[in-house]
Amino acid sequence: VAVPIWLATFGMQYGVVYGPHKDAIAQLFEQKLASDVDSAAYGSLARIAWGLALVIQVLLCQCTLGGFINSLLSWRGWIFLSRLTYSVYLVHLGLMAIVIEQMRAPAFLQPAFQAAMMYLGFMFMSYLWGAVLYLLVELPVAKLERVLYR
Repeated sequence: VAVPIWLATFGMQYGVVYGPHKDAIAQLFEQKLASDVDSAAYGSLARIAWGLALVIQVLLCQCTLGGFINSLLSWRGWIFLSRLTYSVYLVHLGLMAIVIEQMRAPAFLQPAFQAAMMYLGFMFMSYLWGAVLYLLVELPVAKLERVLYR
């Protein structure tokens, strides 16, 4: 029963992400803009479709119809990464600014492989420095706060 619903939600998300791809390619190479109707339809419905698909997926997981997706999203390894998100958020922009300012050519002119390697490097370094920030600042402050407010 749940498989067709999962496929429909994945289809909605696929449509939101890759729906404007053909128009973007046409605009890039043929200097053709998408029609006003297409732009208005995508602009007004894409966020609603994405949100609706996510809500349905969360409800499926809550009703134990998630299968392996529910077990993947419930993996205990996510707990540590979730604690790092704020530190990573604080660190990543400064890290990217330092690296991009030192580049000799604009980042958008880099080949796809080099851009992918930069992305992975930014992600790794952001999580590394985010972990350092978490261990040196957030964790001690949280423990101190727990002691003070007991």
